[in-house]
Amino acid sequence: MANASQFRCDGRQHCSEMNSYEEAVFFLRNCPDTKMDGDGDGVPCERQFNRV
Repeated sequence: MANASQFRCDGRQHCSEMNSYEEAVFFLRNCPDTKMDGDGDGVPCERQFNRV
């Protein structure tokens, strides 16, 4: 798993802007106004990263 310290909130909000599932999780948990968890289950970008 990637080291979370390599990520930082930089204004990205959407799955299309994420490079990995770990990055999406970091953004969902730590950054404001993300739009990556449409069903509200805490799992971001499910379709993009095959996390169904």
